[in-house]
Amino acid sequence: MIKKLDSFHLKLIAITAMLINHIGSGFKLYEYSNELYFFTELIGKLTFPIMAFLLVEGFHYSKNIKKYASRLAIFWIVSIYPFHLLHLPNTLFTPTEIVNNIFFTLLMGLILLILYEKTNNIFLHIFLVFIFSLATIMSDWNLFGVLMIFGFYRIKDARLSKIVPPFSTTVIMFGIMLIGYISDPSSVPFYIVISTLGILFTIPLLLNYNGQRGYSPAWIKWGFYLFYPLHMIILIIIRGLV
Repeated sequence: MIKKLDSFHLKLIAITAMLINHIGSGFKLYEYSNELYFFTELIGKLTFPIMAFLLVEGFHYSKNIKKYASRLAIFWIVSIYPFHLLHLPNTLFTPTEIVNNIFFTLLMGLILLILYEKTNNIFLHIFLVFIFSLATIMSDWNLFGVLMIFGFYRIKDARLSKIVPPFSTTVIMFGIMLIGYISDPSSVPFYIVISTLGILFTIPLLLNYNGQRGYSPAWIKWGFYLFYPLHMIILIIIRGLV
């Protein structure tokens, strides 16, 4: 079977899913339609697994890993305010609500991989995975984000590496949220529990990845980074006008 998706295609899918997800959460669509909000959450689950997978690809093939990490750090900082303004406009920077954006999670995952390859001690490896997972506990995708990145990196079988991290993350997230729902049904709507299954849709996309970069002029590369803060700013402006 000919694999048709390159890195450019996967990035387009990821940012489209992100936009749909942020429309749902930024405009609080759950106040108007549970079905529509469920759709935005389900589709939104495609975004991070694709970005995590491509991060590992970038780690393996980047000519300058320090510049790669610097780009993630810059856009993490640039995106802090738009992220909070879109998702937590009434609780900005209060201690219980500080949540880092997705670039922070990706940055922590990348630094983990860099340090992991510089060491050979198994106990230090375990410690690094634990510390960097803990560092993102109040970040977008929290513990699951770094662990998924590590899964894509650590599993060497080309096919299993695209299946196991999304599948195991889905099982764990679904199980945790289901237990929470059973314990207190008012804590989370059941359709939000079901929306975690959207992560599984990532698997056929990654299996169809051909390992090629695809269309990648400089403006496209920077455009994907800029899309994150810019689309949130645009959504904030639109929300303020309607």
